[in-house]
Amino acid sequence: MNTIEREIAELELALLRRSLPHLSEACERCGACLRSMLVGERVYEYRSGALRCALCRDREADDPAAFHTVHGPEFGHTLRLLDRRAA
Repeated sequence: MNTIEREIAELELALLRRSLPHLSEACERCGACLRSMLVGERVYEYRSGALRCALCRDREADDPAAFHTVHGPEFGHTLRLLDRRAA
């Protein structure tokens, strides 16, 4: 590995390390087990403001006030092609 390749590899590693805390802040976490929610998983919201994953939902005495599905980072930035030709 030459000097330029080594410097590029070090720069890539430094940028990755710098971005990791920002990525983890954006992730939703369960308030009980602190697990990061997976894309496609339901997150249950309670009146107290607590978030619970599907695995920890049964630990709460109350019913959830709302729920939503976890979306990936591409959500809202993709295009849907519609076929508008005459049938």
